[in-house]
Amino acid sequence: MNEEINTNINNDSLAGGQFLDLEDDSDSKEQENQVQSFGSGADDNSSKSELEIRAEELGVKPLSKLPNKIKAEALGVVSEEIARKNRIGIFDKDRETSILHVAMIDPQDIDALNILRFIAQKDRLNVEVYLTTEEILEEIFAHYGSAGGAVENVVQSLYEEEVSREESSSARDIQATVQDTPVAKLVQVIIDHALEGRASDIHIEPIDKTYRVRFRQDGILHSSLSFPLEVGKAVISRIKILSKLKIDEKRKPQDGRFRIEDNGSQVDFRVSSLPVVEGEKVVLRVLEKDRQSFNLKGLGLMGSQYDIFMERIKDPYAMILMTGPTGSGKSTTLYALIKILNEEERNIITLEDPVEYFIPGINQSQIKPEIGYTFASGLRSILRQDPNVIMVGEIRDGETAELAIHAALTGHLVFSTVHTNSAVGAIPRLIDMDIEPFLIASATRVIAAQRLVRKICPNCKEEVQIADKFVNKIKEELKNISTEEMAKYGVDISQGLKFHRGRGCEECNGLGLKGRLALYEVIELDEEMQNIIIENEGNVIELDKVARRKGYITLKQDGIMKVLLGMTTLAELERVTESGDFVGGKIDEVADEEYETK
Repeated sequence: MNEEINTNINNDSLAGGQFLDLEDDSDSKEQENQVQSFGSGADDNSSKSELEIRAEELGVKPLSKLPNKIKAEALGVVSEEIARKNRIGIFDKDRETSILHVAMIDPQDIDALNILRFIAQKDRLNVEVYLTTEEILEEIFAHYGSAGGAVENVVQSLYEEEVSREESSSARDIQATVQDTPVAKLVQVIIDHALEGRASDIHIEPIDKTYRVRFRQDGILHSSLSFPLEVGKAVISRIKILSKLKIDEKRKPQDGRFRIEDNGSQVDFRVSSLPVVEGEKVVLRVLEKDRQSFNLKGLGLMGSQYDIFMERIKDPYAMILMTGPTGSGKSTTLYALIKILNEEERNIITLEDPVEYFIPGINQSQIKPEIGYTFASGLRSILRQDPNVIMVGEIRDGETAELAIHAALTGHLVFSTVHTNSAVGAIPRLIDMDIEPFLIASATRVIAAQRLVRKICPNCKEEVQIADKFVNKIKEELKNISTEEMAKYGVDISQGLKFHRGRGCEECNGLGLKGRLALYEVIELDEEMQNIIIENEGNVIELDKVARRKGYITLKQDGIMKVLLGMTTLAELERVTESGDFVGGKIDEVADEEYETK
């Protein structure tokens, strides 16, 4: 390897171990100043450690402690074999500044510096070298066992065995291969990384003759690993085996599920495979019951909206609907409501597709359309099971809607979801399913819409100032919210409006955001709104006018108050609501002079 990449370089310029110059010195110096040292320093030599003194002599920075997390992307720059042989440990890769942070025992090792120069030129990166100890370097190498090393081992084993076995088209041969230790270990590595990063979904997909792995963290997809096509096929087959799917069926979608033990708790994975042009894609939904909050206030339900829910779930019969797009947290809110009602004297039955979380004391049933067990047929059956509370995962058709409404009118408390963009939009949606308006008005008590936003990282939260034009628009919106409602939220604007964002730190991987929070708009259908539904066939404009006059809180208003409470940012509110005109466009791209640290 060294002979292959050992090009003619001015080694004197690398002897100090500073940035490996790709352009002129001024650019490198400017970038050098932008990077924070991972070590520590002091002006007084007497207080400096031996490592710091040595680093200062060599003109590099000391590394006496590793960051909390080392990304697989950084480890993947070089293989473990090359890293160990040349005693270089890449522990961070900064995308914004295109800088690789590299730990070395000897920053004057010419062969190692040549390798780094080659990498820098190939990937158009700058490299910053840190002096470290043998112990720290070994800590970096240990991380290879959880990422790059696993891929390397699979590549080696599969190039020898996988191709020939897969050509035999024998399911037994394929199964034997993918149960080999390297493949199983790589799958475990992917799962471990997802759990460590608190990902909600794992995407494994073929892209341009390779497979890539992406994790959805707090609603946003991030790339993690990539590996050759043959490795990807073996990983897909391994996951199919775990999920009890047919590994030789690649022409049509399949759904499955498996469970693992992680630090004493059980984690379920809902698996979906899909044939695509370049092969087969698999998505794993991570279902961690212990991590999931089934607490209404913890989810973000506040003020009078919380009061409405707590009052209405006491009704012996009614229908309560949650609306919103896929992945907006509707089912989680319904689980939280059901958990409150989960007492011995109540018979609670759910129909779900799929069952995402298992809750002790509740009868949860998984529908199976392929055998004729649908929401509609299942609802007919559970009505004969003497239920008090029914949850229907989703109302997809008129038959299910009609059965759910009749269940609510005959003494059952029914929870369900509908895919609409707003709360009032659920009414015309049900009418489109040929449900009579008077039935909707009689059965429905509460309709709520929901969206998810990312929360500000508490570890690096800081107060910021925003442009006056944004502040003025927010003040205009606040005029439509009563002081009583703001008091329920705990919002105090007497001292002015305060805004926050996350600066970015190791805890949040530099994003400034960590975790998610729900925004809600909750409408309670009173007699006046029921009359509008019956007389005007669910006229959305009229319903919205009445709801606003009665002071109901919109998604936007709920989001504004949570922004003022320092829970989320204006950029997140912009991302999930139709508020481009309200906050003035892409708030996260506002110029520094308009969005400054206070």
